[in-house]
Amino acid sequence: MRVRVKLMGEFKSKTPKGGTLDLPDGCSLETALSSLDIPRQRIQVVSINGSIDRNYNRTLETNDELVVLAPVAGG
Repeated sequence: MRVRVKLMGEFKSKTPKGGTLDLPDGCSLETALSSLDIPRQRIQVVSINGSIDRNYNRTLETNDELVVLAPVAGG
């Protein structure tokens, strides 16, 4: 299956070519993040299809849009 991926902040350089990620059917959010080499503890917010989701066991579906934001700091 293919999911669309938008990575923000420090993760942006890990965005797959074309902004899509090919995964096995029935893949979990945790597996998708692992395949992108994004450690869970570095994530600030995950959004799937526009809704914040904290369930890393959630099964992704074809054409889901996954947005991952890193923590932001500033002054």
